This record gives sequence, structure tokens and C-alpha cells, in this order.
Amino acid sequence: MWAYRAPKHAPFPARTPVAMRRLAYTTGATMLALAALADTGHAAETLPRTANLQLPYPVEVSLVRDRMGWTFQQSPSGLPLYIYEADSPGKSACNGACAKKWPPLIAPKGETSVGEWTIFVRTDGRRQWEFKGRPVYTHVPDKRAVPSGEGGLWKLMPHFHSQRR
Repeated sequence: MWAYRAPKHAPFPARTPVAMRRLAYTTGATMLALAALADTGHAAETLPRTANLQLPYPVEVSLVRDRMGWTFQQSPSGLPLYIYEADSPGKSACNGACAKKWPPLIAPKGETSVGEWTIFVRTDGRRQWEFKGRPVYTHVPDKRAVPSGEGGLWKLMPHFHSQRR
């Protein structure tokens, strides 16, 4: 008579009930996902994932398409834009020496919110653009369209995969 034999590498013996094995696998996967979130200190949804590309955007910003989709860059320099995960809506955590290395995207006097872009007043009194409630920055060492600053809490402006009409 033929009998099933579990492979030697199986984490559970063949006689373990299927429901118990599923529970163990599910629990393990959940623990790994939670560990990944705890490692960054932020949930994966902190960055904007969608953009209505039909809406207007500030003149200080260009909408460009590259191999990864649509994204925003500083206009006319073409510098990449960044979001700092330590910021909160309407408040920048990057001031002083940080703001010298990561210049905020400044909104000129007289500019008003447009589309998904709003303006808030920084602690130094300057007006900074934010996209969907996230303050936006450039990075001093960057060269045109070549990002060099992403890492840690600094994230490149996401790419959006909506179709532009």
C-alpha cells in the first residue's frame, strides 16, 4: 500500500493537521510583515501612491514620464523631488542644517494651492509646497534627474502609473 511521506525539508511532519500547518504558516508570514513595518518605524502607506495627473500642479514643478511611470521634478532644473517621512502634514521636521542639505521646495509669494499641491508656512517663515500633505524637498548634491539622496527616511517622490490624457 502506498503512503505519503513528507519530504525531509518539510517544517512540519505529515501527520500534523492541515489546519495547524496553515495557522503556523499564516502566523509566520504575519510576524514577518509586522517586523518589516516595525523596522522602518512607518507604515508602507506613508508615501502618496496615487496622483490625479489631470489636476494642475505648481509652476515650480514639472510632470515627467520615464521608464517607471509619471513623477514630478523641480522645474526648470529637472532635479528630483523628495519626501521626508519624519514630516507631518503642514509641518517640516527638516530645519537648520538639514534644510541646507535638503532645500524645501519653496512657493513664491502670491502662489496659492493648486490641485493636490498645498502650501504651508515653515518655522523660518518661508512658504513650502507639499504634495498630498507631505512637504517636498530637493537634495543639494543631486544633478539633473539623477537622484543621490534616497535612503533612510528620505524617499524619492513616487512614480504614478495613471495614464495622462
